[in-house]
Amino acid sequence: MRTAALAILEYLIGFIALAFFAYLAFGRGQTTDESFVFAFKASSFLAIGELAFLLARTAPANRLILGANLWLIAGGAAAFTEQWWWLRVYQQFGEASLFLAILLVGVVSTLFTPSGFIAKLGPRLSVQRSSLLLLVAVGCALAAAVYFRGNVKYAAVIPIIALSWLHRLLRHRLSSGV
Repeated sequence: MRTAALAILEYLIGFIALAFFAYLAFGRGQTTDESFVFAFKASSFLAIGELAFLLARTAPANRLILGANLWLIAGGAAAFTEQWWWLRVYQQFGEASLFLAILLVGVVSTLFTPSGFIAKLGPRLSVQRSSLLLLVAVGCALAAAVYFRGNVKYAAVIPIIALSWLHRLLRHRLSSGV
């Protein structure tokens, strides 16, 4: 019962830091450099909390959330230390920088962890196949982010939701042995 409650809690809080960032950066009128910097500073603390929660669990951490939170923490660290070059890189790549961070986490976890990118233990071949499928999907999300750059809804929100659903489907299929 405790495991189920933790899984539900993880699902509910999963992308709260990213949603908070999006609200602060884009949801309050005209986006400015100041709102962008403030959004990273404020959401990085929430991302650290989410990351601590995910890593404290015995189950493998959701790699999509892990990648998004690392992206936010790096942006927050750059804002606090006034590493404007880093934030300019984020700004230059736009929403694609988020998917690059997730892709990096996906590649590392696929190659070096038994639960792969899908963060689910199972037969190694099945985990690898599911992880590779999720990596391809992140690549598609990255392409969408580049194509729709500047349109947060199509460049980030819809791809993140689609990746989250695909992740849950792949984990479910691995559990049921399909």
